[in-house]
Amino acid sequence: MLCSQCSHIYVHEKENPVVDLMDYKQSIDSISSQQELLYDGIYEQIIVARKHENRKPDLAVAIYLQVAEAVWRSKEDGFIPLYNHAIGQAADLIQQRGLRNNGVYQTSSNSYQVQFDSSQSATFSESGFEDIVPVDCLERKGLRTEVSQAGVGAPLVVMHGVDGEKENPFISPIGGDFNTTLLVDFSQKGKAVFRFYDVTKVSTISFWGRQQDMNVNLTAGYYMLAKRKSEGGGASRIMGVFRPMKYSGRMGLYLESRFDPDKIPLILVHGLVSSPMTWADPMNEMLSDPKIRANYQAYTYYYPTGFPVRMTGAKLKEDLLRLEAYARSQGAAENADKMIIFGHSMGGLLTSLNIRELNETTWSKLSNEPIDALRMSDLVKEDFKTIFEKPQPSGIKRAVFISTPHRGSNKANTWYGSFVATLIKIPNNLLVLDFVGAAQSMTDLGKSVFNQDGPMNSMVTLRTGNPALEMVADRPILPRVPYHSIIGDRGKGDTPNSSDGVVPYASSHIEGAESEVIVPSGHSSHHDPAAVKELQRILLKHLKENP
Repeated sequence: MLCSQCSHIYVHEKENPVVDLMDYKQSIDSISSQQELLYDGIYEQIIVARKHENRKPDLAVAIYLQVAEAVWRSKEDGFIPLYNHAIGQAADLIQQRGLRNNGVYQTSSNSYQVQFDSSQSATFSESGFEDIVPVDCLERKGLRTEVSQAGVGAPLVVMHGVDGEKENPFISPIGGDFNTTLLVDFSQKGKAVFRFYDVTKVSTISFWGRQQDMNVNLTAGYYMLAKRKSEGGGASRIMGVFRPMKYSGRMGLYLESRFDPDKIPLILVHGLVSSPMTWADPMNEMLSDPKIRANYQAYTYYYPTGFPVRMTGAKLKEDLLRLEAYARSQGAAENADKMIIFGHSMGGLLTSLNIRELNETTWSKLSNEPIDALRMSDLVKEDFKTIFEKPQPSGIKRAVFISTPHRGSNKANTWYGSFVATLIKIPNNLLVLDFVGAAQSMTDLGKSVFNQDGPMNSMVTLRTGNPALEMVADRPILPRVPYHSIIGDRGKGDTPNSSDGVVPYASSHIEGAESEVIVPSGHSSHHDPAAVKELQRILLKHLKENP
């Protein structure tokens, strides 16, 4: 189906299979017998190249380039799929095997010197690539839609490692991947000039002397994320609750693609028993809008969800402040001052900690002594100092709360919630305040907040009536941060007596929201099509108000 909010880019239902190259021939209008013979001859060269990939990869590259050049010089629109496939396979083989010193590849009749060109505004250097996966060869499943555009070029997923992105402090410890489209220019005889295009910035290209649609796949990178999830990523979601220390080293704010100073950071914070993968479907669908993909760059915050909100919220704050400083150092202060943050479920509570009036004046309502004077572990003390003494991230200029339990969830108050809380294993020095030793310096509010039953892990924090949760919810949101709510009602239409099955409306509703949208969904409301549409609307509104 055609996406109504963008020209040319299509959202395909995932049931549609990848079309075989020979099937493309059937779609060529009024194909002549001469054209058919030429098509078949070029296709046969692709088969030969495939046979040489393992034993003679250099020859395979040369044949693929020969195929691409034949299409290039034919100027037959119907042959473009052959060109696209051939250059994608050539790039994959070159990356796998490494270029020869002089980058020359030869068939019995042709010789090609490969060059890489990143001089154009929408292109980037191939340096730092660890792997290249042509979309033709990608297992395309795990997402409900595919956002793509047919045209010229080979859509690729390019993977880069940590070493190739040393200057990026937000690179994932396992590297990252991003979508690109490759075109190879044969205008100079004997040279194959490779150009990798940033598909978030360009979707048309001059080819054969006229402007044409570029072959784009905006979902490809998310397929790779889905593959990682199926290969064990789900364990971090479950064990991140019960054994969070095992995953504490991964906690942080991450950028999958290369840092782009021309884009506004969009911060995505997942909820309980979840991971950044939860944003794959909504982000994939939001990117079908050209203004969104051209103006936003997504960062995901991963945290083991068994840790107390105090701890994970403080880490998020540190990373947001670090992002602001890094963006300024890269000449991107203007866009870093327009950040927008989406928080789902418990991720909304972490968001809340970073946009409310929490400061030293707030701390004075809890204690008559400064944080440093209290009897608590240094780790707990540092979290409180981050929350109450460091300034709130000034770059956040809008927030969206999605199914957020601002005043807790009664599910956490049940026997089951209490039982789960006992299964969460975290060292005491990360959880416990020496309340007896600190009580004399506490105000009545402080005593209610800190004198709680059991360690303050995430499940205890989420209990309805938790004084710490109530204290934060009662603090005003900073005037410079407009905020929105998206809330599920399971399709019952019974708001304000509704619930998403986990969080009641009375907890997820907050006064003063610029908008509040009820969607017919359960707790995973950010996946609902109506919620995705609302998120798109908010992102476009944010652009309009922050030019």
